[in-house]
Amino acid sequence: MKKILVLTDFTPNAAHAAEAALRLSAALGLRILLYHTLQSVPLIPGDSDDPYVAETAGVLFENSREHLQQEAERLEKLAGNSSYAVPDIENTNGDGSISDVIEKLSADPEIEMIIMGGRSGGAMEHLLTGSDTAAVIRKAVKPVLIIPAAVNWDIPKKFVFASDFGEADIAAVKFLLGLSNLPGFQLDVMHVIKQGEVVTDVSSEVAFRKYLAQNQVNYIQVFGDVQQALQQYCRENNSDVLAITHGHHSFISRIFGHSESEAIIAGKQLAVLIFPPGFKP
Repeated sequence: MKKILVLTDFTPNAAHAAEAALRLSAALGLRILLYHTLQSVPLIPGDSDDPYVAETAGVLFENSREHLQQEAERLEKLAGNSSYAVPDIENTNGDGSISDVIEKLSADPEIEMIIMGGRSGGAMEHLLTGSDTAAVIRKAVKPVLIIPAAVNWDIPKKFVFASDFGEADIAAVKFLLGLSNLPGFQLDVMHVIKQGEVVTDVSSEVAFRKYLAQNQVNYIQVFGDVQQALQQYCRENNSDVLAITHGHHSFISRIFGHSESEAIIAGKQLAVLIFPPGFKP
């Protein structure tokens, strides 16, 4: 059975994201894998053969395992008191930076997606700091769902995929259509044309729109600023998740490249699903 990989650092925001993962996994019939990684224990100068470092690392690993088990039990209790099924919840930990381990973790064929938390201000914190979040997005090979603290939906229903007709867009839409058994599922694909933009090669657009038509996916095309158009559409349609591909030269920077774009992630009850450069369907 497929799994959702939930990254946790045991903070309230990570716990909030894990609860969202719990509901989503129950709706999709997926298992949960809770994962916590410990940064490498720094070497402490001392006498030769000093066991202090090894003992410290052992204590930290044991503490991590205990916290993971407590979090798994908390989620099982929440599910048991709800109307949805209790998914299988596994947990494991490792060492090193999340940047070092996320590619191997996400390459597991059983992993369907990754879920991580974000705080109210739109930035990641603690283990999931900005740099680590960027590393997850850059090195993961499965979609990454970022759940801000402001998100309080039960199960996401309305997805908006922002397309620039990139190579990965069809694969991304295929993944999103795989979520169609979610109650009330709705997928809109949106392309924003900037004022004055001139496109000379439309072959990718033609192929992409043909695929959308074959699968009866709603397509919206508007003119204007990318950020403003997406924010307005998601706000007016009460969207739950904004999905976007993140290629090596992605237009994601056009959306998340300015501080005002934090409103997309925070304050709008909107989660962001990012398809990383290494995404492998």
